Amino acid sequence: MQNTTDYAWRYWSASRESERLALQELLNSEALLDAISALIHALQRERGISMLWLCRDSDLTLPQLIRRQDEVDKALSGMLTQLPEPEKRAAASGFYGRVALTLQALSGLTALREEVLRHQLPYNAAIEQYSELIRHLLHLIFEAADNASHSMSRALLALFSFMQGKELAGQERAIGAAGFAAGAFSKADRQQLVTLLESQDRSFSTFCQFADEQSLQAWHAIAEAGQETEKLRRIACSGMSTRGADAQRWFQLLSERLDGMKQTEQLLRQQVMRTCRDGIAQLETANAAPLWEACRQPSGYSLYVTNTPWLEEGGMLDAAGIAPQLGRSLLTLIENQAQRLQAQDDELAAMHATLTERKQIDRAKALLMQHYQCDEQQAWHTLRKMAMDQNKRVGEIARALTEVAAVFSLPHTR
Repeated sequence: MQNTTDYAWRYWSASRESERLALQELLNSEALLDAISALIHALQRERGISMLWLCRDSDLTLPQLIRRQDEVDKALSGMLTQLPEPEKRAAASGFYGRVALTLQALSGLTALREEVLRHQLPYNAAIEQYSELIRHLLHLIFEAADNASHSMSRALLALFSFMQGKELAGQERAIGAAGFAAGAFSKADRQQLVTLLESQDRSFSTFCQFADEQSLQAWHAIAEAGQETEKLRRIACSGMSTRGADAQRWFQLLSERLDGMKQTEQLLRQQVMRTCRDGIAQLETANAAPLWEACRQPSGYSLYVTNTPWLEEGGMLDAAGIAPQLGRSLLTLIENQAQRLQAQDDELAAMHATLTERKQIDRAKALLMQHYQCDEQQAWHTLRKMAMDQNKRVGEIARALTEVAAVFSLPHTR
C-alpha cells in the first residue's frame, strides 16, 4: 500500500496557505473598505441635511447644503481611486458586477441633487433615492469582504450588522427631520419610524452577538438614546403635537449619535484587520515549521480499530508503515483544522443566510411595488401582513414570491 502521509501533509499545508492568501486579500482591501465606509457616511449626512432643505422651514443655508455635497464628491473620488483594476478572475465576478451596479446608481446623484436644490422632489422620494444609493454601497462592501475571506465570518458579521443598523438610524434621522420641519408626521411616516426602530434593534442585537469586547464597550457608551431624543421619538411615532419640537435640534441629536456610531464602526473595521493580521502571522508560522515541529501538539485524535482479531484489543492502526506518533499527530492537525473550518463555515452560513434573506426581501418589495404601484413602505407592510396571516417569517414569504416570479418569468429587481 502506498504511503499517503506525504499527500496528507501537502493537502493540509495547501489548506493553510489558501486560508492565508484569503486573509491577505482581505487585508489588501482595507483601504477600499475604509473608502466605501467614508462615502456611505458622507451620503448619510447629505441625505439628512437635504431633508431640512426640502422642508424649507429651517435656518439651513445653501452653502451648508453644498458643503455636504462636496464632502460626498470627495469621498466618491477617494473610493474610485481604491477600486481594483478589473481582471478576468472567476472569484471576482460577483464583486465586479456589484461595482458596476453601484457606479451606475451613483451616476444618478447629480440629477437627484438638482431636484433637491429646486425643491422639485417630495422628501419621502428623496429619502428613498438616497437610501437606494447607500444600499448599493452596503452590498458592495459586503461583496468585497465576503469575496476576500470566509475565515473572518464573526468579525465581518459584526461589522455588517452594525453598518446596517447605522444606516437604519440615518433613515430615522432623515424622516424625523422632515416631519419636525413640516410640523406633522403622516401615518405612513409614523409606521415607518416604528419599523426602523425595530429593525435597528435586530441589527444591533446581531452585532452584539459577534462583536469584540472593545467595540462592545464603545457601543454601550452610546447605545441608549438620551431622554431628549426619546421624547422626540415618542412625539414622532405617536402622532402627538410637534409644537415646540425643533427639527434642527432633532437633527443635531441624531447626528451626534450617528457620529458616535461612526467611531464604533471604525473600531470594528480595525478589529477585522487586526484579526486578519494575527491570522496571517499564525498561518505563516505554522507553514514555516518543519513537519515534526508542527506535529508536536497535544494528541486530541487517535485512530483505533475495535473487534479486530489481527490487532490487540483497542490497538492503534499503523498503516503503510506510518510511525504511530506521526500518525496521531498528523491526524490531530487535520482534525483540529477540520473542526475549526467547520465552525467558521457554520458562522459563514448564518451570515450568508442573513444577507440572502435581505436581498430576497428587497426583491419581493420591488415586485409588490411594481404590481400594486405602491411605495416601498407600503410594500413592506404588505409583506409583513402576508407573513402574519400565514404565520410565517417575512423572509419565507419573500422567498416564495421571488420563486414564483422566477417560475413565471415575472420581472424583478436583482
